[in-house]
Amino acid sequence: MASWLDSHQYSKIAQEETQSQHHERHWIKRNWDRGKVHIIYTLLLVFVAVVSNSASRLNSGSALYGEEPLRGEMRLKIAPRTFLLDLNYAMPPSPKVDKAWSSLLPERGGFFIHPKIAPKESCLAVFHQIHCLDMLRRALYETRPDIMNQGENKSSTASSNHGRRDKTTEINEAHDMYHLGHCFDLLRQAIMCKPDLTIEIANTTLNGVTGFGTEHQCINWEELMNWMKVFE
Repeated sequence: MASWLDSHQYSKIAQEETQSQHHERHWIKRNWDRGKVHIIYTLLLVFVAVVSNSASRLNSGSALYGEEPLRGEMRLKIAPRTFLLDLNYAMPPSPKVDKAWSSLLPERGGFFIHPKIAPKESCLAVFHQIHCLDMLRRALYETRPDIMNQGENKSSTASSNHGRRDKTTEINEAHDMYHLGHCFDLLRQAIMCKPDLTIEIANTTLNGVTGFGTEHQCINWEELMNWMKVFE
């Protein structure tokens, strides 16, 4: 009889322990399932945050001109600009016109030093190219006095070294053919290296294109000049 009671009691305790273990496993499974949901939800939030941040950086970076590291350092914004004829630059040389051309260059002609992108004195190519274009402009008018006489603002150039000359030898002394050849070739290579792919619609009346009236993506020139003032 005692042995039967012992056996019966033992079986009852074992049954209770089995039920307890079952409830414990069920609790663990239920909470683990909940935990997995929270973990997955958290990972999704992190993923969305990373993707959003990357997209934001990409969008902000795409609005800046140039390649790294210059783009990150200079941060020149791209903005639409329609080309229109400006007589301040299109007229023959005069004190006013020459001053306008000179204003396109920073005080030191585009030379500067920057701790990251130019630890040694350097010059941005765009300023070199503008200098060359101005050289060609001055030389052209010096060799074409008939064009100079057509303008209302007939004058010598801003510098006496670029004044009107009658002799070819004097012209060559001021703008020798090697210097002019250098300018032509530099502009040629610059155009081929970074071509402007803007589409210019032909003028049916002129049977050609003028380049004016077409929108381009341009930097803010004033921002660039302000940047140069800091490091030149």
